[in-house]
Amino acid sequence: MAGPRKCPECGTGRTRRYQEKGSYWQCSDCGLIGWPWSQEIARVGSGSGKKCPSCSKRTLHQVVQLASGAGIRRCSTCNYTTIEP
Repeated sequence: MAGPRKCPECGTGRTRRYQEKGSYWQCSDCGLIGWPWSQEIARVGSGSGKKCPSCSKRTLHQVVQLASGAGIRRCSTCNYTTIEP
């Protein structure tokens, strides 16, 4: 896991609050969530995920649930990403 970085949204860098959380990065100050396309899927638990609409494999796992209740899922096979309401 990489160390914390400056947040691209709020600019928080002195306190270094933009940190890697496994399959995504999150700023503890403004709540921004992001990830590089090459970032591997991590910490999603065991078992199969939902069926991916892109590659048709059962590897679409939830990586984070937002405060609004929406969930972000990423496929560990093809890196397809979805935001569910």
